[in-house]
Amino acid sequence: MDNNIKEPETRLKKEADSASKKIITDLENDLDADIKNTMADDTISASEVNAKIAKKYTEDAKKKKKKDKNKVYNILIAIFAGIFLFSAGYLGLYFYRNYKSEKQYDKLRDMVVEEPDIIDENDIPTDTDEEIVIEKTDENNNPLDKPKVFVYIDGHKVQFKYKDIYRANHDFIGWLKIDGTTIDYPVMLTPDNEEYYLRKDFYGEYSLAGTLFCDTDSNVVKPSDNILIYGHHMKTSTMFHDLMNYEEEDFYQKHKYIVFNTVYGDNKYEIIAAFKTNIKEKDDTSFKYYTFFNAADEEEFNYYVENCKNLTSYDIPTTAQYGDKLLTLSTCSYHTNNGRFVVVAKRIEHN
Repeated sequence: MDNNIKEPETRLKKEADSASKKIITDLENDLDADIKNTMADDTISASEVNAKIAKKYTEDAKKKKKKDKNKVYNILIAIFAGIFLFSAGYLGLYFYRNYKSEKQYDKLRDMVVEEPDIIDENDIPTDTDEEIVIEKTDENNNPLDKPKVFVYIDGHKVQFKYKDIYRANHDFIGWLKIDGTTIDYPVMLTPDNEEYYLRKDFYGEYSLAGTLFCDTDSNVVKPSDNILIYGHHMKTSTMFHDLMNYEEEDFYQKHKYIVFNTVYGDNKYEIIAAFKTNIKEKDDTSFKYYTFFNAADEEEFNYYVENCKNLTSYDIPTTAQYGDKLLTLSTCSYHTNNGRFVVVAKRIEHN
């Protein structure tokens, strides 16, 4: 045979023998003493040796699988524990911030001043530097049941009882309250930046709950046909959370009235509609409650009222007629994308 051919064959054989020996050596190193002794015992057959080796590797595989499984469990436990701690911390912070916000509103409620018993100019206190004025008629020159007392602050006429709150922040426009609910808050108006108080408290500091605020297309000074007020639906049952209760007729029956007193006068409203809806696309021509402020005519006014009442899931006998002043309260609802829950009321008292 040609030596040139034989030499590669010999080299390959040596390399294969070397690899086989290495595999056997590694295998033997992995075996415990009991199996090594078994292999060294000439009285034990090869099949028995193979069975022991197979059993050994099966047990090792089970141990490794269990170890890996426990490792995965430990990692998952660590992940879930981290998620839980983060969630607990977030919820704790959420409720703490809401608690601080409500304490602030408590202080603001205490700032409402009791009106002095003034009937005419002779009753105005002389021991004050404030310019106090008395009005005996409303904006339509109709006599008021009780004269209103105002104070001029930085050139703005403000109801006497709200003078301290207005001094604290000139964006304050009024106070909204629904008896029997948690809704009892100041309302803000910022003509140059409608959503300024979306995530700010009364003093302009960051607040998840924000502060109730008017749509800037609303006119509170000389009331527009509709005044629209926005507020958050907080999970802590604060701000406009309780509006959602008007889904139930029984709740409506017990909470029909809304008080919205402004820096210009006191107003009481009776609810005429409460419904779920959503914010529409710009090119959507269906009913959009948030676009109505002043009716061009009776037909437009009736269109708004009728749509609101048709969307209400139960019958509310009270309705509104052209010439009535409306109040619309709006908050988020999670029944659909960009969902809203809306309560509409008509003014029944003004002073």
